[in-house]
Amino acid sequence: MSKKRYNFTLDEDVKKWLEFHCKENRTTCSAFINQMLAKLMISETKPTKTMKSIPTKSYWTTTRYFLNL
Repeated sequence: MSKKRYNFTLDEDVKKWLEFHCKENRTTCSAFINQMLAKLMISETKPTKTMKSIPTKSYWTTTRYFLNL
């Protein structure tokens, strides 16, 4: 598998969390992102036997509060 450098933007708080998380887990940001994307790709190709959860009203209210919607 070949590797290629990409540039993209992240929110500053996401970047700080990512750097902290990777430092605590002794890995690189690149390795962590690749691992998470691989897990996402695998989970999307697997057939699901369970129904996806539907957000509850309290979840929606909490989300709206934090996102200021």
